[in-house]
Amino acid sequence: MSALRVRPGRPADRAAVRDLLCGLSLDSAYQRFQAALGPEPRPSVLDALLPERPRGGSMLAYVGAELVGHGVWRRAGTAPVAEIGLVVADAHQGRAIGTALAEALIADLAAQGLERIEVFATAANEAVARMVARRAPDAVRERDGATVTYLFPVGPTRVRTVA
Repeated sequence: MSALRVRPGRPADRAAVRDLLCGLSLDSAYQRFQAALGPEPRPSVLDALLPERPRGGSMLAYVGAELVGHGVWRRAGTAPVAEIGLVVADAHQGRAIGTALAEALIADLAAQGLERIEVFATAANEAVARMVARRAPDAVRERDGATVTYLFPVGPTRVRTVA
């Protein structure tokens, strides 16, 4: 596998993000969005995934020239809290790409002065549960039926290199 490269997303990445989402399995799309995306994501979904500062930011993960992962953070109102979400292409899951994206997102939102992170996922999403347990073992966990929300401080980041 080529080296992983993570960089900030920008509006010009819209088509690449669309292609990544169109290539997801139904399960991966549901785990990320808790809804079916349909044959092609709506323009409003793509807009939300490539937010402009200061309301949010995005990170893209590449292996060679292939976009293999996307992460996004968005401010939660006026509090110094941001919600993060990410997805990794099915063929590249289990290779620490999600972890690299999460650390890049956390470094980015820390640079923006945000203090806490919120993660919303299905309760069955074991990858998210493992990632939060490793990153923030003391995270506040609130379960609501089939979903769970984790809240934890930004804290120090483990990965600081973003190309």
